[in-house]
Amino acid sequence: MTTPTPEPITRGEPLRESVYARIVELIASGHVTPGAALTEASLSRTLGVSRTPVREALLRLQAEGVVDSALARGFRVKPLTARQCGELYPVLGALEALALRSVTRPLPDEVMERLTNRLGELEQCDDPVRRRRLDTHHHDALVGLAGNQYLAALAGQLRNNLARYEIAYMHRTPERARADAEHREILAALAAGDGNQAATLTERHWQAGMERVMTWLA
Repeated sequence: MTTPTPEPITRGEPLRESVYARIVELIASGHVTPGAALTEASLSRTLGVSRTPVREALLRLQAEGVVDSALARGFRVKPLTARQCGELYPVLGALEALALRSVTRPLPDEVMERLTNRLGELEQCDDPVRRRRLDTHHHDALVGLAGNQYLAALAGQLRNNLARYEIAYMHRTPERARADAEHREILAALAAGDGNQAATLTERHWQAGMERVMTWLA
């Protein structure tokens, strides 16, 4: 397996979470493609760590549905399938909608400014890998409005898996105007303090995203 060198793990970072995050990024960015093999030995060398945290991270990703066991060959990144796509998108949309329903009044100006600036940066980005990161940060911020750590953790786990679909789609289909417009509509509802409308628009956003990716997969 040939992979780019990820950011080094610095002293003071929690090792298990850092190794997990680096492997997720290799997969989510598309550097390790669907169907590719992942071995403890290769990842250990790439990350400059022992095999133990690598094994733990791979087992965690297996439980999350991102990789599966390839028997003697270690693990492999799961292929992209219409079935998994159709299962992931609605659940993530429902979780994000649940978070936004907690918004019952207009967001503070400083919060809206951060969300608006982040969205503007996303809209100006043409690089699929960086755009996927910015999109993840934007949706993480929306879920974070609920202040629910369990909801945020579940949404983050699903987003790690779904990122494989998003990055593959963005590499092959540059059109993004519709998604950007959907983001703006959600933000407008939040600015008005209408969490229920924002939630409805969010579910539609994820449904539309699923339909776009499913059409591409077909």
